[in-house]
Amino acid sequence: MHRALTSLIAVLALALPAGAGAHVTLEPREAPAGAFTALDVRVPNESDELATTKVVVEFPPGFTYALYQPIAGWSVEVETSKLTEQVGRVVWTAQSDRAAIQPQQFKDFPIGVQLPGRAGNTLTFKATQTYEGGEVVRWTGGPSSESPAPQVLLTDDREGRPGATGEGQSAEDSGGDGDGLAIAALIVAILGLLVGGAALARTLRTTRGTPNTNEGSTMATQVISGTDFITVSTQDYERAARFYGETLGLELSKRWGEMPAGEFETGNLTIAVMQSDAFGIEFRANNHPIEFHVDDFEAAKAELESRGIEFRGDTLDSGVCFQAFFEDPDGNALAIHHRYAAP
Repeated sequence: MHRALTSLIAVLALALPAGAGAHVTLEPREAPAGAFTALDVRVPNESDELATTKVVVEFPPGFTYALYQPIAGWSVEVETSKLTEQVGRVVWTAQSDRAAIQPQQFKDFPIGVQLPGRAGNTLTFKATQTYEGGEVVRWTGGPSSESPAPQVLLTDDREGRPGATGEGQSAEDSGGDGDGLAIAALIVAILGLLVGGAALARTLRTTRGTPNTNEGSTMATQVISGTDFITVSTQDYERAARFYGETLGLELSKRWGEMPAGEFETGNLTIAVMQSDAFGIEFRANNHPIEFHVDDFEAAKAELESRGIEFRGDTLDSGVCFQAFFEDPDGNALAIHHRYAAP
């Protein structure tokens, strides 16, 4: 029994890629661009005493879905961006001490995805690993750093990859790839259901409750019934949150989990402030102002000036309203507005 256990440990050690015992990785580390691929998030526990209780993997832009394989004793949450509807990150959380990754052990968390990008691109997935007691290890650095982020290199050659059968392979040679092909087929089938279901849902949303008052008309029916929120880009969420929450005095109604973004209420419209780089989006300040309504223009302007806001230029009197312009710390254009004449 002892000899068998020793042999098993040796086999597992050889099966681990070089460096897998040192940091979180994605396996395989190379995969065809655009392919439906099953990836393993491989999480080793380097601690001698503490178990790993939580794993978070942030996705680069371009992932429209992420399928996951249930892991006994672990909950899984796929978080998507409200702005782009793309996958933002996947969070695995141990539901008990027994399920956690124990010291000197590792665990694989399988996910099914379609890899965006072109051959030669490298996809970087930043990861965090939380230990008992709350210690967090961040795998977010470059490939040569002490805490490298998991990466996948996109290729254009399927030959030699798990689940691929080249023309020169025999049925016997490719027999071991049955599981890989089955997984790929399952992913394609599920994706087909998702796409079909989404198309049906869009059709139902478009036609539901719309009376057919003119069957011969080709005019499109209105599908938008309101605005849930508008988005303001920032390079530093904590700084922006202080400005919108404290300087402007807006109510913080929602924080987007652990991501650097939150929603602030103006009274009739929600403003979502989000740190662009955390969502894989290039930062750009908005030069067209968001205009905040105020009841007493002069009093509001004086109060904001006392809080450190510097208005640009003189108050604009258009003949029907007053406007005064300023910027947030990132240079996004803002203004206060009061209409004194009937619209």
